[in-house]
Amino acid sequence: MHIGGYQMEDLGYGVEVREYEAGWSFFLQGDDADRFREEWEMWQEIVGNDFRDFLSSNEYDTLFQ
Repeated sequence: MHIGGYQMEDLGYGVEVREYEAGWSFFLQGDDADRFREEWEMWQEIVGNDFRDFLSSNEYDTLFQ
């Protein structure tokens, strides 16, 4: 899924998020990936589709390398 300047790919066993401009990315697996999916789904229902705001508000943006 492409959202703004990001790509999120759900691989089943994990989630990979890439930021296009800087080329940064992070990968979550297991319980962390499940929590990420659940939080993103809830965010979309309550707040909206601003992926950058979601990453920042939940401090996932600190995982980019």
